[in-house]
Amino acid sequence: MPPTHLPDTYDQSKETLDKLFSYPENFGIVRRELTVGGQCAVLYYAEALCDTAVTERVLAFCKESADPPLPDTAEDFCAFCISFAETELSDDPTALHAAAMTGCVLLLLSPYPTRGILIKPRNIPSRSPQEPEHDRVLRGAHVGFVEVLARSCAMIRRQLPTPSLVMKSFSVGQVSRTTVVMCYLRGRADPEYLAYLEQKLSSLRTDDLCMGTQSLAECLIRRRVWNPFPRFRYTERPDAAAASLCEGSVVVLVDGAPQAMILPVSLFSFLQETNDFYLAPFTATYLRIVRLLSYLLSVYLTPVWYALVTHTPPLPEWLSFLAQTEDAKVPILIQFLLIEVAVDMLKLASMNTPNALSNSLSVIGGLILGEFAIEVGWFMPETILYMALVSITHFTQHNYELGYALKYVRIAMLCLTALCGWWGILLGTALLLVLLITAPMPEDRARYFYPLCPFDGGALASLFIRRRKELP
Repeated sequence: MPPTHLPDTYDQSKETLDKLFSYPENFGIVRRELTVGGQCAVLYYAEALCDTAVTERVLAFCKESADPPLPDTAEDFCAFCISFAETELSDDPTALHAAAMTGCVLLLLSPYPTRGILIKPRNIPSRSPQEPEHDRVLRGAHVGFVEVLARSCAMIRRQLPTPSLVMKSFSVGQVSRTTVVMCYLRGRADPEYLAYLEQKLSSLRTDDLCMGTQSLAECLIRRRVWNPFPRFRYTERPDAAAASLCEGSVVVLVDGAPQAMILPVSLFSFLQETNDFYLAPFTATYLRIVRLLSYLLSVYLTPVWYALVTHTPPLPEWLSFLAQTEDAKVPILIQFLLIEVAVDMLKLASMNTPNALSNSLSVIGGLILGEFAIEVGWFMPETILYMALVSITHFTQHNYELGYALKYVRIAMLCLTALCGWWGILLGTALLLVLLITAPMPEDRARYFYPLCPFDGGALASLFIRRRKELP
């Protein structure tokens, strides 16, 4: 187990740090011994994670300004001999090593063997803040979060330059030591919920958060993993995160992940998308209604048609257009289940196909394979048509997890309809309600059905009707 404090002598402290950095076996670790103010010093940093030009200028200033004798304390040395703004002192070897692995420069001087000096000229490689692929807007800012936490936080600060914006950081993961930041607006977020979430984040015990927001989500909720409905809302847009903060929500950012988690989450919040707020209120309201209808079609379209053609013979005259045009060589339920799996196989194939070929794969999978399947008698034209409509509704849903949750409910409803007829649809609806009611949240209080339960008429209406921005 590594020591919790640096030893009392310079040589022992240097030996302790050498072991932690695995020097000289560890590739990419730079260690240099030098003299500052006539005293011995050693420097550690990880190659390509810090700005070496800034580091050289800071060290040159140290050597020029540190005339012997050196100041009595490490604090005075930082104040008088280091020109860089971001510096920190620590006596914990593990914390010093973790900081150096995230872009800091560690300086240890012989007059202060129990205190390591951290200089922070971080230059972490990152991509430019491009527009998110799955959260595009017709108008508005075409920019998104990046994997570097400091830059993502800066994007939110630029949107909300107010003193009420608070960002609290937490270190999570014994191995990864991932930085997690909780953002909120003082005076707008619920104090009780803030206290609960802060206690939850500070008490997390895990090895790593290498998978970013997904790892954090699985740590926050440890029960009922069988429930597929989403417990969190995500965004990759700084403007959407800032708007959520103004509404009283809490935004959680994880270092290494270009997404922000928005808490607390409500089922009805998935009816809204960023585009709604960049369009006229009437158009945005219409799109929200279309989105709600697509959710209902996604669940009920194929089970209701299946019940009509198999458990309601003969169909009424006014529904005759829904009747089968040919006899099924393969049972209709099997056809639907096969197409459900085939659609996901096409998605996986498209994700793993080079961009230059992905469009061609979509055309082949959607047109040619479907046509051939009808000709050889595997599927009927009706099953292809209705599953194509269901696939379209899947792409109208912004949240990926919600789309698959509705897919699982639809499959269960199809199987229940095959067993019980129209009663199967009622049982499937009951299953849907049970899953929604039992969806576990990262907080103790149930907020998943807000503003329906507890009822808030104004908030519920605003989810379906896009209102104009009100002036104070």
